Amino acid sequence: MYARRTILGAARLRFSAFFVKARLVDLAGSGLGLGYLPVAPGTWGSAGGLLIWWLTLPMGRELQALLLILAAVPAALACGACARRSGREDPSFVVLDEVLGMYLALLFLSPSLPWVVTAFVLFRLLDILKPWPVSLMEKRFTGGAAILLDDLMAGAIAGLVLIILQILMTVI
Repeated sequence: MYARRTILGAARLRFSAFFVKARLVDLAGSGLGLGYLPVAPGTWGSAGGLLIWWLTLPMGRELQALLLILAAVPAALACGACARRSGREDPSFVVLDEVLGMYLALLFLSPSLPWVVTAFVLFRLLDILKPWPVSLMEKRFTGGAAILLDDLMAGAIAGLVLIILQILMTVI
């Protein structure tokens, strides 16, 4: 009888640990729940990226860039795990990719409202329309890497376009 209770207790503990891990991965993949908002979850995820960027501004760009680099692999793993569990390639509730993509788009910008709004709109357009080379990321990679890399590419392109615009604005 004691052995059976121990086995059942261990099984319950393993199940509970799996459940907690799955919930934590879902929480991360959904951008702390932003992906579960009923309307435009990707836009909410992008807003989350903007908020994190704003909160990390005092760190300086070098540490912000390091934070993004350190977050990339765990984010890809979380996005992939959420996609596998949902049975869809890129579920709409997974917005951690938008969080990081938006963060990258803002990373090297001057923190002024017009540039931030422009970055937000440009990133969302690139993320939704997926022009080349953004679409290339989904074709070349699979799973969590594909989910994350297309948004990082959209963020990189948006950031690059805005850096060029900022330079042109100072010259003109």
